[in-house]
Amino acid sequence: MLLSVITALFFVAFTIHTADRQQRSGSTANQPQPYEDAEAYEVYSAVLPSEWIWSVQKAKTLAFHVETRAYGMCLRPEGEFQEIMGQAISEYIKLSQKTWLLQRHFNIEKPYVLITSDELKRAFEDGGWEKFYKRHPNSGGWIELSAVGFNTDKTVAVVYVGHSCGLLCGGGGFHVLQKKDAKWAPLKWKGTSCSSAS
Repeated sequence: MLLSVITALFFVAFTIHTADRQQRSGSTANQPQPYEDAEAYEVYSAVLPSEWIWSVQKAKTLAFHVETRAYGMCLRPEGEFQEIMGQAISEYIKLSQKTWLLQRHFNIEKPYVLITSDELKRAFEDGGWEKFYKRHPNSGGWIELSAVGFNTDKTVAVVYVGHSCGLLCGGGGFHVLQKKDAKWAPLKWKGTSCSSAS
């Protein structure tokens, strides 16, 4: 439980710190670039209905943090799955060295908004979660997504999806998907992973 509390607090603090750092930096060289991989949005769209904010909280409008987030790789596939997932994991690690800006390319049934680090910073400087929920009353919190790592032929994908819904409310975990018959679905694999919840 203590670890979950610390994780949730760090989650919010990290988001606000990132906004501060970007605001102080006048350089445009390292500014996030638009994330335009169409297949990545298909992966997001396949994963989101199973996420807590959608399936349990029943959010009417999803709120996505516009910037992708890099989460430490903790997937450890075993046996044949090392080869099946290896390229996607490597690509995930490579892409996660940069921050990307999500675009309005989600193919989902729910309406959604993209929120910036500046907006989150303002909310937590003046009212915190209460102010956030006044602005996004039916969101259930916000969702953060990593860039998607693919294997060479884009038939296996690795992505992290996290959410934050209150001071002691949040979580996330990795998803591994496989494309079959032109659709992305969870890959049943053997090995170890990690997740967080509070």
